[in-house]
Amino acid sequence: MKNISIKKILSAILVAALSISIVACGTNEGNNDDIKTAEVDVNAKSEVALTPDNFNPDDVGEFTIRVGINSGDDNQYLKILDNHTNFLKDRGINLETTEFAAGINTIDAITTGQLDVGLFADYAGVNRIGNTLADTELRAFAEIKTSNAYNLWVNPETIKEPKDLEGKIAVSQAGVVFEYEYGKLIETYGLDKKKVELTNVSSVQEALALASTNNADAYWTHDKNAFKFEELGWKPLVNIKDIDATMYTYLVANDSYLRAHQAEVAKFLAVSEEGFEYISDNLDEVAGWIEEETGLSKDIVIKGWKSESHGYSFPQEAYEDLVKVEKWCYNNGNFPKDYDIADFINTDALTLIHPDKVTWSR
Repeated sequence: MKNISIKKILSAILVAALSISIVACGTNEGNNDDIKTAEVDVNAKSEVALTPDNFNPDDVGEFTIRVGINSGDDNQYLKILDNHTNFLKDRGINLETTEFAAGINTIDAITTGQLDVGLFADYAGVNRIGNTLADTELRAFAEIKTSNAYNLWVNPETIKEPKDLEGKIAVSQAGVVFEYEYGKLIETYGLDKKKVELTNVSSVQEALALASTNNADAYWTHDKNAFKFEELGWKPLVNIKDIDATMYTYLVANDSYLRAHQAEVAKFLAVSEEGFEYISDNLDEVAGWIEEETGLSKDIVIKGWKSESHGYSFPQEAYEDLVKVEKWCYNNGNFPKDYDIADFINTDALTLIHPDKVTWSR
C-alpha cells in the first residue's frame, strides 16, 4: 500500500508539471473576452493565448536575438546605442548583429540558420519567395519604412536623359531592389531592354570603383551615399518615385521562429522603438558614437536620421505594395508560379504591441 501511495503521488506531480509546460501561442482569432484580464507570465509557458490586452514586454525574460543589418540602418544604430548605454541589455535583450551588403544577404543567412531576423526591400523578398515557394518559411512581420530616398546617379558626360542609358553600362546588384528599379525605368521611359547592359556588383564600394574608372555610367543609390558619387562628378537623373517604385522595406524571419518566439519578437520591436526615440532625443551624442564606430560622418548620420521615420507598422498600403511587386515579377517572368503574398506575412508579434498599426487585410 505504501508503494501504491507513492506512485499515486508521483503521478499527480507529473500531471501537474505537464499541465503548466504547454507553450503559449498567439492568435488574432476567436473570442478573447474571457482572458483579457488574465496575468501572463511568458516564461512560465502559460496556456493563456497572448493578446494586446494581456501582453506586457516586461514579463518576457532575457533572450538573445540575432539580427542582420545593412550599413546605416536603424538596427545598426540601435546596436551602437546599446554598446554605449546598455539600452537593450538592461531590458534583458542581447542583440547580436551581423552586417551584410544588402537585405537579400540577410535572407540567405536566415535560411542557413545564421540569423533569426533579417530585412528586405519589397522586390528582393517577393522575388526570393517566388523562386523558393516549395520550401520557404520566410515571413514579413513588420514594415520598417517607406522611402523615396533613392536616385539613379549617372555620369553626365555619357547620360543626359533616360534614353541615353541604351548602350551604356548600368550597375546593379543581383537579387536586390535595383533590378526592379531598372525594370520600372525601362518600362516608364520606353527603353529597349536588350540595349541596357547591367553589370552586377556586391556593394556600393564596388560600384564606386567602377564609376571612378569610367567603367560604369549609372547606379541607383540611397541619399546617404550620394555624396560619394557627387564627388566623382555624377548627377542624379531619376528618382524612384518618378517610376512608381517607392520602396517599402520589411523585417523578415522564418515562420517557425515567429511562432516559437512571438513574445520575444514583440518585446524586441517594442524596446527597439523606445531606443529609436532615445536616439532622436539625443541625436547629436548618438551620431558621434556612430561616427566613431562606422566612420560615417556625424552630419550625414543626423541628416539621414531626421529625413526618415523610425518605427514598426503594417498598413494596408504596405501589403498592397507587396501585391503590386509580386504581380510585376510574375508578369516579367521572375518566377513560374503566381502566388498570394498574404500567405507570407505574419504580424502576430507586431499586433501584440501595435494592434492599431496592423491594418492590412488580404
